Amino acid sequence: MGKMNSLILYETDKLLLLHEWEMAFLIDKRSDSVLLQEEYVGDPTSGLIDEGNKWAVVAGDHLTIWIEGKKLNVDELTEIHSIRLKNADTIEVLIDPWSAKSSVWKLNVKTLEKSKIRDFFEYIDKPYTEEVNW
Repeated sequence: MGKMNSLILYETDKLLLLHEWEMAFLIDKRSDSVLLQEEYVGDPTSGLIDEGNKWAVVAGDHLTIWIEGKKLNVDELTEIHSIRLKNADTIEVLIDPWSAKSSVWKLNVKTLEKSKIRDFFEYIDKPYTEEVNW
């Protein structure tokens, strides 16, 4: 893993979440050890680490959660544009804003309980943009 080609998705005082090409890495900054390595089709689009460093999430063509040293995939949530923190253990997930399946979901990273909040068709037939207001 060459630091020159790596892009940081998220960082805390103890953990670093980055990607190099189509591979995501969660790194313990103190020991420089890799806690999670996950391959994506296309680059991962976003990531989060909770403020207590207890879990991390990487999103892209699929969603991966690292919690308590385990890797979990949430197969039903795919083609993710971005994610954001809702509260301590809940994230919101935006599915591809330009597709017919575009929607916003809520996911508890500890229980994996998920629910669709709403459809999101505001960007259908509009040009691509990195910044999506959702």
